[in-house]
Amino acid sequence: MKFISTLCLISFLFLSATGQGWKLTGNYSLGIPQQQMAKNIQPAHSLQSGILYQFPGKLSQLSAGIGLGIGSYASKRVDQTFQFDNNTASVVPVNYNSNTFNVNLQTRFDLLKGKYFIIPYVNAKGGLYNFFSTVYIDDPNDAGGCHALEQKTLMNDNTMYWSAGGGLQIDPGIFSKCSSKKSNSKKGKSSLLIDLGANVIHGGTMNYINTKHLVDAQTMTDPEGKPLQVQFINASTQQIHEHTVAQVYTSTLRMIEFTLGITIVLGN
Repeated sequence: MKFISTLCLISFLFLSATGQGWKLTGNYSLGIPQQQMAKNIQPAHSLQSGILYQFPGKLSQLSAGIGLGIGSYASKRVDQTFQFDNNTASVVPVNYNSNTFNVNLQTRFDLLKGKYFIIPYVNAKGGLYNFFSTVYIDDPNDAGGCHALEQKTLMNDNTMYWSAGGGLQIDPGIFSKCSSKKSNSKKGKSSLLIDLGANVIHGGTMNYINTKHLVDAQTMTDPEGKPLQVQFINASTQQIHEHTVAQVYTSTLRMIEFTLGITIVLGN
């Protein structure tokens, strides 16, 4: 992450110096899981940023660049009840944090020429999508209960993906009193634009933790999931055994993404 932050800072300084033809994008993204994935996880909330270069001359409607985003689809705490062989039980709090990260190459084509107040566009992206989860197991509520031998468990998987969709780039000047009587084809001069978009996301097969209906893992009997087990030790008997702390699901990456953000046009 430090490398990515440094790279973004260097890119920003470079673009600020060179100016003309470059755009910086930033938006909030709501990724709604589809198909099998919709049964297993909640929507992903992400913050995304990107850098686009608008080509000059006859290709001025075409832009290309890179983008990245980081988000979350779950952050929960569930009290798990673990049963022992001697018919006793221990309640152990388990914390679940599940996140996403993606990086991509992207292109955008404006459907209108020039700086109109409203410019519709189509876009396409391709890159890497990563799902990663941390399961942190607290000490049991009773001191003589069941303790995890490894309190933090990581789940990490990724896949290549592609995305396609479109949106609207809106000059805020259209909302001002001065522009209320002007045609939509009138050129605007704002360097800060509102961006609305929607995309479909398709990727390969990946593993991830089920967080949509988290309950006591010991009662989960879904045959489509695989148990994620962690070794515990009984504080009283020193017996080592395993307990299920979550269910791992495997499916293809399928989402519909809605975005709301801004585009900053440099050198305007």
